[in-house]
Amino acid sequence: MIFSMSGFAQIETATQADDRIEEGIELMFEKKHTQSLELLVETQAMAQKNQWYEQAFRATLNIGSNYYLLSDYGEALQHYLEAYEIAIEHLGSRQEMTVLNNIGILYFQEEERSQAKKYFFKAYEKAKQVKDEVKVGYYAVNLALVSNKMKEVDSAQYYIDEALPLLKEAPNVLLQGKMAQAEMLLLKEQYTKAEKIALSLLPELQGVSQLENRVFILLVLAQINEARNQSSKALDYTLEARQVQKGLENQTEVYDYLSELYGKTGDFEKAIAYKDSVIIAADSLNTIRNRKLFENEKVKFQLQNYQHELSESKEVLKQERRFFYSIIGIAVLSMGFIIWMYRSNSVKHKQRKKIVELELAKEKSDHLLIEKQLREKEALASLEQERLKNELEVKNRKLTAKALYLSSKNDLIEEVVQSISLHTEIAENPQLKKQITELKKHLKKDTQWDSFFTHFEEINQGFLDRLRSKHSKLTSSDIRFITYLYMNLSNKEIASLLNITPQSCRKRKERISKKMGIPNNTTLHTYLSMV
Repeated sequence: MIFSMSGFAQIETATQADDRIEEGIELMFEKKHTQSLELLVETQAMAQKNQWYEQAFRATLNIGSNYYLLSDYGEALQHYLEAYEIAIEHLGSRQEMTVLNNIGILYFQEEERSQAKKYFFKAYEKAKQVKDEVKVGYYAVNLALVSNKMKEVDSAQYYIDEALPLLKEAPNVLLQGKMAQAEMLLLKEQYTKAEKIALSLLPELQGVSQLENRVFILLVLAQINEARNQSSKALDYTLEARQVQKGLENQTEVYDYLSELYGKTGDFEKAIAYKDSVIIAADSLNTIRNRKLFENEKVKFQLQNYQHELSESKEVLKQERRFFYSIIGIAVLSMGFIIWMYRSNSVKHKQRKKIVELELAKEKSDHLLIEKQLREKEALASLEQERLKNELEVKNRKLTAKALYLSSKNDLIEEVVQSISLHTEIAENPQLKKQITELKKHLKKDTQWDSFFTHFEEINQGFLDRLRSKHSKLTSSDIRFITYLYMNLSNKEIASLLNITPQSCRKRKERISKKMGIPNNTTLHTYLSMV
């Protein structure tokens, strides 16, 4: 299959580039590497020219995969690194993790296991970042396989336990995970579990595509039986692996293991024969690799020739550039006009913004003025409340003065009555005796005290009603005493009003507190102020 120069011009869109890449991948799997590389190199050049980064990445990555299949690992690594740079600069984590995994596989094939594990782990972390569970499982299986080779069985078990639940929708990768699990259990000397998994996998490993995996499991079963000192059974599995294995890549491992088993059973003739087979297989493999390298060089030469033809096409492209330059000139003029329009609109926008800012400043000023007026109203209300409080205190003091005046007046009248009553001539005078009796009745009736309570109720509206409703057991005498307390009179003043001693006043206060059920930590006056 030969591609002409016209193919280059036919790729006009990113979609067409994708189609060409898919065609190149199909050719790669058909082992038509020369045609695949020509097609992918052509698409890569066009993608880079048009800055189609996704297509440039895929083309470069699959160029590397072609070289990997040709066993030219150095060339493959070079293209993988180029694809990695495209992914970092222009794409994202999904493309990065794909390249990192491919680089890990290269190192794994070269038996540089620490490097392989390093790149598998990077891919694994990227998959976790993008929350792609299938990819996490896939890369965890790769980490488990390389951990097995490094005899890091605890690490392998960790990755296998994580991977298997994530791979239910990816049966091929799940199969690889179970193979890694069987090998891990073998290394941990859990032979029964390892054998059970390996035997369950054998029926699934049928067909040409599964030959390598079948050999892997047969060798695992052979090693399990060898560890159990069942040498004949181990030989049976290894011989079956030799029959299954068609290529030379794993023949050296099978022959070497057969040589070791025959040596342990004492059949040294066969042991030496298989050791010779190992050497022959290794030589044959080197020969094949040398042929592949020769083929690689041929492919590289053809590609260089193809690229030379591409460079010749640049002359044709120069004419296209002139056309593009004219387009660019028009674009620059258009851009200048757009910039002028943008600046004009920007000035208008700034003016509108200034107007809006002024309006906002006015609204803010009005808001501050309203807040100031509210604060002034609150201050006036506070002053009015203080004034009313002061007026109440003044009126209560007047009532107190009136109460003291009434008390002193009554005391004076009572003293006069007692003084007059002591004279015998007055006691014998019926007319005077009758007037003294009337005067005593007047003192007991004491209508002025009723007037006093009426004024108290007007000043302290609702207090007496609230008190009676809360404490219905209080007597009129108790209420009178409480009224004096509410007016903040001292014990001495109350004692004077009630004609009792200050000591009696204190005792009466305690008795009323108990009667009203007031707690010990609360004074009677404090309680009355809350009624």
